[in-house]
Amino acid sequence: IVNDRTKILEWTSTIPYTSHHQRISRQRLEGTGEWLLARNEYRDWRASSASKMLLLRGIPGAGKTYMASKIIDILEKEHPKGNTTDKMAYFYCNRAEENRRDPDSILNTLIQQLVQVDNERVLKPIVDFYKDREQKGQTSSGLILPDNQELLIKITDIYSQTTICLDALDEIDPAKRIDLLTSLKLVIEKSKNLVKIFATSRNDPDILHQFSMFPRIDVQPDDNAKDIREFIQSKVERAIDDAQLLHGNVSEDLRIEICDALGTRSKGM
Repeated sequence: IVNDRTKILEWTSTIPYTSHHQRISRQRLEGTGEWLLARNEYRDWRASSASKMLLLRGIPGAGKTYMASKIIDILEKEHPKGNTTDKMAYFYCNRAEENRRDPDSILNTLIQQLVQVDNERVLKPIVDFYKDREQKGQTSSGLILPDNQELLIKITDIYSQTTICLDALDEIDPAKRIDLLTSLKLVIEKSKNLVKIFATSRNDPDILHQFSMFPRIDVQPDDNAKDIREFIQSKVERAIDDAQLLHGNVSEDLRIEICDALGTRSKGM
């Protein structure tokens, strides 16, 4: 059973999503994104008894990825491995890597996370899909869009609540992006059970149009000012300690002046 489980999971996706998250989560300064947790839109999304999406949008450099990582950390604590009633999955999109900007690869990886019941079992819908391909000698072909959509609906029908977190929707291939956007809407509309999606994006018109019916939070300079200030202070202090800034010969007054100047120029980035 365990060997079958591994074979099925590797057939579904080989993207190392956990390492992507761990790297970003480690880089995030403690306290980053606390302002987001206090927003009414976020609290309403968490408390809602209806399936819905919450979109966090902002300019490049606004810290959206770090905020996504914070939400993922919170959700992982609330949905430990082995939880058979609620489930969560996440993905960090990246335009620089082909398989992280492709809708099918993204959906494959979400499905791979959602079908894992524990260290020995996977859900029946993915087993049935794999066995059917195996019998036909077609395991070399992966899941495509209709398969992914069908599986997502079947899987979310099993759990009482499914939560999905997606970072950087704008980094998905623009020519194919509609496939992912419509798939997310489809699972929200068709699943019999509660589905909640948190996503981040730049201000791309097609994304805003597709999700216009859902609540969103627009990151404003005042929202993340504290996060940016602490990020700048951390980077400047590190540069001083490593003697990369003026060979480490920086007075306290100059350090404060540098931080203030960088903070003024950041404009929410």
